[in-house]
Amino acid sequence: MKIAVFVPSRPHFGNILTQLPFFCALKTEYPNAKIEVWSKFEQSKMLLTVDTISSIINYKKFSFFHLVNELKASKYDAIYNLYSGSDKVHAAIKLSNIKQSFGHSSNTLHKYCYQHHLHINKGFQYIANSHLSLLNAVRDKNYTPNIIKSLIDTSIPKESLGLTLLPGGGAGDYKRWALKHYLATAEQIAIHYPELSVINWVFGPDEKHYEESIPSTISNIPTKIHHSPTISNLIELALSSKLSIANDCGPTHIFQMLTVPLITLWGWKSQEASPYNTMSEWFYSHENSWAIAPNEVDKCINSITVDKVSSLALAQLRR
Repeated sequence: MKIAVFVPSRPHFGNILTQLPFFCALKTEYPNAKIEVWSKFEQSKMLLTVDTISSIINYKKFSFFHLVNELKASKYDAIYNLYSGSDKVHAAIKLSNIKQSFGHSSNTLHKYCYQHHLHINKGFQYIANSHLSLLNAVRDKNYTPNIIKSLIDTSIPKESLGLTLLPGGGAGDYKRWALKHYLATAEQIAIHYPELSVINWVFGPDEKHYEESIPSTISNIPTKIHHSPTISNLIELALSSKLSIANDCGPTHIFQMLTVPLITLWGWKSQEASPYNTMSEWFYSHENSWAIAPNEVDKCINSITVDKVSSLALAQLRR
């Protein structure tokens, strides 16, 4: 079987990570299928690092008729469209005459382009659940984002006494709670919760210079630096952590989707762009998830106090 999947036009690490549950579930439903991803960005090649898809087709420079012709020539058995905002893609799928065609969007007119169309509004649920909702509707299943656990060997027991800190924020300083705050929070937690086995630090390429500021121990608890970990490494790290504290950054989505204990810190981009609008689609709320936003007066992520974060962290650790 040959399946095409159109993914949203979003090149950032976090955006692509939220597509992983869909592909894990799709692979479960069609274990022997050749799954080809249609994307406008080279960054989607990251999906090739896990065993869920076969290839990536970059159609950024395709004209409308080129797109239709390529879809016809590829002779797909089925097509799923997660790119809800492109009329061009919806129409091309209609004209390609692929019999098993599935897509979602908030535009009722798009239902005429598919065998099965799911009407869905943005901001209604966590983005990974929005992607999964299409497959769940088509296959009458109930997949959730934590299906990404299937990407690693979960038969090996994992110690869950680590504290993991993710101080990244590639979109800009408005998403970055200062490293000094993370260090002070880690110290407060280590002093009052000495049962921790390790304090993990996750750094991406933009945070490499942070490494020189991390001591080898914090209140006698050893630290470990994870620089640009793979998707599988992030999953293993999330599952072995008693608690994680993170900015709204790409790797945080792995921790959110696994529904592990997690505190996320959110910032204001401007007076008009509050974190509350962002959270409606990008914060995954569950029993052990917590979101902390800056106060309304300062509207700055660094107005969040160390005491507020460490107090909440200790409360969660002792639940």
